[in-house]
Amino acid sequence: MSLDDETTYRTTASWRDQLIELDLPGVGPITASADPRLHEVEHQEPVPEGAGPDREGFRRREPTSPPPSALVRATLRDRAPLVLEHTWLVVPALGPVLPTLRPEGIVVADLSGSEAPFEMRPDPPQAPARPSREGVLAGATPPENPQDAAVRGGREQVRRRGVIRPPQHSWFRRPAIAEELRRRGGPVALGALVGPRRDWFEPAAAVREDLLAAHPDQALESALTVAVAHGQGAVLRLGPQGLDVIPTGADPRIEEMRGLTLLVTARPAQCPLQGTDGCGPCRPVGGPWIRASQAAQVGWEARRSQALAVQDCGVCFGEALPPETDQPAEPRLGRRRPVVEIDRLHLRDGEVVRIDPIAPPRGESPAGG
Repeated sequence: MSLDDETTYRTTASWRDQLIELDLPGVGPITASADPRLHEVEHQEPVPEGAGPDREGFRRREPTSPPPSALVRATLRDRAPLVLEHTWLVVPALGPVLPTLRPEGIVVADLSGSEAPFEMRPDPPQAPARPSREGVLAGATPPENPQDAAVRGGREQVRRRGVIRPPQHSWFRRPAIAEELRRRGGPVALGALVGPRRDWFEPAAAVREDLLAAHPDQALESALTVAVAHGQGAVLRLGPQGLDVIPTGADPRIEEMRGLTLLVTARPAQCPLQGTDGCGPCRPVGGPWIRASQAAQVGWEARRSQALAVQDCGVCFGEALPPETDQPAEPRLGRRRPVVEIDRLHLRDGEVVRIDPIAPPRGESPAGG
């Protein structure tokens, strides 16, 4: 299997085994998944005698890395199943990812429909890539000279010009999509599409099918209209009849899937990064020591920031927590970052990309003074 075929397979499969987590009005937080392995009996390796965190001399918790898929599925099986009374139409809300103005790094294609969403160009050109049409409207003008930009800092040029990305041009498109759905169909449920290992998070919004239109086909057409207008690749329909994935045509890699068996459970408001219920605070990965540790911590903080931007945490509530007694003084759990300050995203195909901040960080004036 070639690298392109493997990436396409991962992207397509992720629409089947992803977790759909919503806060439904009148129901509460739920998790839904159509992963076929949820209904299989998985063999669990026995725990060796003496192993585990209670063994004498071994009490330090491991850093919070993405949990195994089997652990996430086991957690869902252990919860009491929930039967949805109504059908909900879920519209993903990941907006265009604007490429960084720095010449190095990965550039992500736009979501305007001219190119497949999430398409990666792993080898950056000599000059910075021209931003998408939406990027141009949002003010992402590439610097003229990449070498000069590397020295001066292309991102600082944008900050000094005081460019503030409009919400409709940011990667966090959930408020705009939720507003359109609310105008068409009343109460809207907010939530996220989550990777099977809780390793990527995409914002999403949902509306009840019967409130969106009198006929299911009309409701689906209305939801597809909203999804197409915002460059989304598919609309999800979940309810008593299972899960349907209806592609919009923006991404040819997404297959139409109908009648998938769906497991729905209530979701405790626990840490979104960990695969079990009743867990404690996260422990960051990496630290401020060598370059590899610094890079690992930056990647981990990016994943946590993305998760807290689309989901609530019932453990740390997005606040800064001091290290526990079994942890070193650094790294420590930081505060939730505002969406406008997030500049790295974990995508569903496994890549981590850098993007321009939507707005200048707090403390900087629009004029850069």
